[in-house]
Amino acid sequence: MKQVLICLLILIPLSACGVIVPYIYDAKKLQDHMAISMPKDQVLEHLGKPDRVVQDEGQQTIWEYRLYPRGEWAGYLIHCPLFPNCYFPAEPADPYYVVLQDNQLCVWGTPNVVRSLVGMVCGTPTRSNRRDQVWRGLRVSVVPVFMPPPIAPLPQRLAIVPVNASVDNEINSWLDLTLNFLRTRHQDLVLVEREDLRTVLNEIGIQYGGQVDDDTTIRVGRLVGADSLLIYRLVLPEESPRSAAFELRLFRIESGTTVFRQMASANQVPLEVVTSSSQFSTKSEIRVRRLVLEEAAAYGLAALMAAFGDNPLGVVFDYSWNGDGIKVMDVLQGGPGFRAGLRRGDQILKLNRQPLESWSDPVVLPAQLTVRRDGLPLEMTVR
Repeated sequence: MKQVLICLLILIPLSACGVIVPYIYDAKKLQDHMAISMPKDQVLEHLGKPDRVVQDEGQQTIWEYRLYPRGEWAGYLIHCPLFPNCYFPAEPADPYYVVLQDNQLCVWGTPNVVRSLVGMVCGTPTRSNRRDQVWRGLRVSVVPVFMPPPIAPLPQRLAIVPVNASVDNEINSWLDLTLNFLRTRHQDLVLVEREDLRTVLNEIGIQYGGQVDDDTTIRVGRLVGADSLLIYRLVLPEESPRSAAFELRLFRIESGTTVFRQMASANQVPLEVVTSSSQFSTKSEIRVRRLVLEEAAAYGLAALMAAFGDNPLGVVFDYSWNGDGIKVMDVLQGGPGFRAGLRRGDQILKLNRQPLESWSDPVVLPAQLTVRRDGLPLEMTVR
């Protein structure tokens, strides 16, 4: 009995050292050795190599360290003598993120704390993305666009006609890109050539891109042998140069029934009062109108792809993004991505743990997404 007591008297202090030492050491590293604007080399000197590189954007880097927080050693001290692993902490260390901006320490703490602070304190990594070059004090406001029901049956031979002189080279190229994408997914889909439409319109005395009513478009569709017609128009109010809308409507030639319609409206909203007219030159107004129009078109085209069943996430893609993965301009209300928690500004990097290269990559639900938000990774399941 005396020998057992002697052993316990020896083991308890030893186990206490085994538990307390790592907690004190790690807490000291975090609390006393870290300082804002500490250079990268000094961080490595005090903390050592990270356990994991969470992000490395060149300009912004996030490292993960597994450290023991201050104040939790007492419970382990009581726990330790009763278990054979008493010389080691009973629980694994907690993750801590350390953020370096331009190779200087910016912020550190638990992942949740860092996620909430990194965007405000450190900023986000810069990318060459024209859409992010917005004017100070302005933001784009878009009327919410809902996830449309699927079109059934899908068109087999589709003609596309602009109305109300809705000819814009860049928007036309986006529309062509979207339609060609749909053709790769639906091998039976045939698009009527634009030149064929021009020829027919010229024969009946109507200019391509001019005022065309429903009866005329149905007549044109029958002449070119289409079963469905997609008409689109741009709405550019003269009285509001910072507003624009983009409308798409798809209907059956035979019945005249509309099977898809989407009007996406956007405008630039000032966040602060503009007191000087010189802040907005004519050139600036044109650039604002261009940005607003492109944003409205992106919403309309995202809804069209969703109606064809080829945008199951319900994501509004940023066509101008040239960084990693795909950039989420927004999500369609009520869609799977909206319900899963995707939001504006997210970057979708991986789909089912495989790199996502482009918005045109196929997506099948349910799916596991790796998303970058405010510079930090998130995992989410979309059903």
